[in-house]
Amino acid sequence: LSFEVLPQLQKVIESEGLASTVADHLDQTKEHAARLERVFRALDAEPSSNLSPPVEKLAQHHDELASTFNDGRLADVFHAAAAAATEHQEVAAYDALLALGPPVGLADDARELLERNRSEDGEALGRLEVELKRLAGDLRT
Repeated sequence: LSFEVLPQLQKVIESEGLASTVADHLDQTKEHAARLERVFRALDAEPSSNLSPPVEKLAQHHDELASTFNDGRLADVFHAAAAAATEHQEVAAYDALLALGPPVGLADDARELLERNRSEDGEALGRLEVELKRLAGDLRT
């Protein structure tokens, strides 16, 4: 889903700062997918590209509302908020996977891959929140 949504989002964002944040995260997301495949294989499980229903709903909600904004600056605030909401979901998913690691016997190297993805998603969330506040503040001028 990220490989479809993030490039589309980049095309409609006006803010260079937000566009850069989204572009950087798209690159990270490609690495995240590769790491997750390694984690699945470490657990002798077949990787799949199943979509997360909550993330799908967030994307659907975004798509339904995005075209209703006439002001590009306001639309960018909405895009930043939607992207941050998605990152919150991803961070929560990594937290759950990391909590399940010990009971399922997740090896240290696989745990480290999940921790790295979680850390990078946390950083992306922080960057999105900074952009969201900046963009919302710019609306006052």
